[in-house]
Amino acid sequence: MVKMRRRLLLALPVAAAGLLAGCATPPAPSLTAEVPYCHKTNKGRVIACTQAPAPSLSTDAEAKRFTPDPSALTVYVVRRNWGDGRHFVKVRADGGPAVETLPDTMVRMKLKPGRHTIEFEFEGRGQSATVDGKAGDVRFVRIDGMVWAWKSTYEWASEPEGAIRERALKARFVADVAAR
Repeated sequence: MVKMRRRLLLALPVAAAGLLAGCATPPAPSLTAEVPYCHKTNKGRVIACTQAPAPSLSTDAEAKRFTPDPSALTVYVVRRNWGDGRHFVKVRADGGPAVETLPDTMVRMKLKPGRHTIEFEFEGRGQSATVDGKAGDVRFVRIDGMVWAWKSTYEWASEPEGAIRERALKARFVADVAAR
């Protein structure tokens, strides 16, 4: 009887701690919420957030199906590289409005069929790439960022679209641009 009482007294704090730990767990993010995207370190510390709200997680999942739009050329601009830092890099198509990107993000641009100039800007310097396609085509381009203590560089990556597509699956969808 005494042993049973001791076990019960020892089990009670463990059970209470388990219940309290469940209360401390944050709720799962809403699949429909549109909130700014925050880039975090591998230890979970937030280091930068977009100014504009990112599309919802359900829209993110839809974008990652890479479904062609029969009336537009769809271009995914992907920014995913192990050496990228916290810098904001602005992306635009054909001189249109700029969209902020952070590491591990992507932007979808739905453009008129034809030839387009996709530009990015970092610290007042920019680079451009030309993307060509017809209605229903899906293209992928990637910004390769490398940040060191003494210097940060960004340039267009030269890798196959299939490899960029794989990176896009792991990136957070942060903006949808329709420039028709």
